Amino acid sequence: MNKQIVARLFGWGTAVSLLTLFIFQHTHSQPKPVLAQESSSDALLFPIGCGQKFLSGVNVPWQNGGFGADFATVEEWNQHTYNSSDTEAMFADLAAAGANSARWWLYTDGRGAPEFSANSGGSVTGLDANFLPSMADAIQLAAQYDIYLVFTLWDFSMVFADGSSSGSGEHSGFHGNIITNSSDRQSYIDNALLPMLAYPVDGYTIGTHPNVLAWEIINEPEWIITDLNALDSRAVQPVSLSQMQRFVAELSSAIHQNSNQMVTVGSAALKWNSDTALGATGNVWDDEALSPYAADGTLDFYQIHYYGWMNGDEQFWSYSPLFNSAADASLDKPTVIGEFPASGIDTGTTISGLLNGFYNNGYAGAWTWTYDYDDGNGDWNASEAAMTNFNQAHLAQTSLSLNLCDNHVYLPFAVK
Repeated sequence: MNKQIVARLFGWGTAVSLLTLFIFQHTHSQPKPVLAQESSSDALLFPIGCGQKFLSGVNVPWQNGGFGADFATVEEWNQHTYNSSDTEAMFADLAAAGANSARWWLYTDGRGAPEFSANSGGSVTGLDANFLPSMADAIQLAAQYDIYLVFTLWDFSMVFADGSSSGSGEHSGFHGNIITNSSDRQSYIDNALLPMLAYPVDGYTIGTHPNVLAWEIINEPEWIITDLNALDSRAVQPVSLSQMQRFVAELSSAIHQNSNQMVTVGSAALKWNSDTALGATGNVWDDEALSPYAADGTLDFYQIHYYGWMNGDEQFWSYSPLFNSAADASLDKPTVIGEFPASGIDTGTTISGLLNGFYNNGYAGAWTWTYDYDDGNGDWNASEAAMTNFNQAHLAQTSLSLNLCDNHVYLPFAVK
C-alpha cells in the first residue's frame, strides 16, 4: 500500500503447488458497492485438490516490526525479528478462523537480504545465515496448521534512495540495477533465488514444498514505473514498463523452471490489471505483455490491491472489485484481492461485506492488510470474527488440504 500516491491519483479524476493441471492451461464519497449475483464463478476460483477454492487469509508484511528483517538480518544493528513461537501462534489463529493462506514479505527494500557486493547497489552474492533456516521453520509450522504461503520477493521501495541518508540500513534501497541490469539480475537469480528454491525442508525443497503456494515477484511495481503516470517521488531509480515486465518475466521463468509453484505480481490497483474496468489503463501483466520476455515467464494468477480511494466516482472511473466484477474486468486468470483494509475503513462497507462482495463478484481470494501491524487499516482483531464467519459459510471453497483427494498434479515436475 502506498498512501503517498493516493492524493495524486484522486487528482486524475478521473492475484500452488496444489494446483491441478488446469491452472497452467490458462488459464471522498463512498458509493454503495454494486455486487454481482450471489454466486462466485467457479471458473475463476483455484482448482486445488478435488474442488474450486478461495484463498482466504492475511498479510504478514513483516513480523515484530522487522521491515525486511524478520527472515533476513540487518547487520548494522543485528536486527532479526523472526520468532517461531509467534509464527505458530499466528498460524493457530488463522487455522481456528478457517483461513487457509498468508502473504509474507521477504526482502522489501533489500536492507536485510539478499547480500550485496557493495554498500550502495551492487550485485547479489548470497543470503545471510538466518534467512533460509527461518523460512524453513515458518514453512514447517505452516504445514502443521494447513496454512499455505505466498512469499513476496521485492517491494517497490527497492528503488528508493540508499539508507545512507535515512538510517534504514546500508543496503536499503538503490537496487534498481537488479531490475534494469541483466548481469546483476542474473546474480540475484543464481545466488539468492535458486538457492532459496533448492533449500531442503522436511524431505522437500522450498521450491517443491506443498505449503508454499506461490511467489510474488514484486509488491505494487506501478509506483516506480515511468510510463504509468503514477510515479512515487521517493523513487530515485524509476524504471520503464518494459524493464519491469522483463524483470517480472525472467524471475517468473526461473521460478517455473526450478519449482512446481505459482507466480504472481502484487498490482497496486485494478487500474493496471484490466482492459475493461471503469477507467482502467489496461492489463500490463497479462500473457501478451510478459511472454515476449520469457515464454514461461507469465503469471499463474493475478493479484490486485483495494483501498477505499479506489471506489472512484463510478461514472468515469472505479478500480473497486466491488464495483467491477472479475467478468466486468475481463480477468482471464484467477484473481486474488492481495490487500484490503482489515477494518474495512473508507470502503463503504464492512469486512463481511468486503469478503462476500469479492466472492460474489468472482474473485479467487482475499488477504487482509494486516495480521499484526495496524497502520490505520486494522489488524487481526478487526477482521477475525468476519473472516471466521465467511470461512464457515464457504467451507467447501476455503478448506485446503493435501488430504482432500489424491488426484492433484504437481507441476512442472512430480515431487515426493
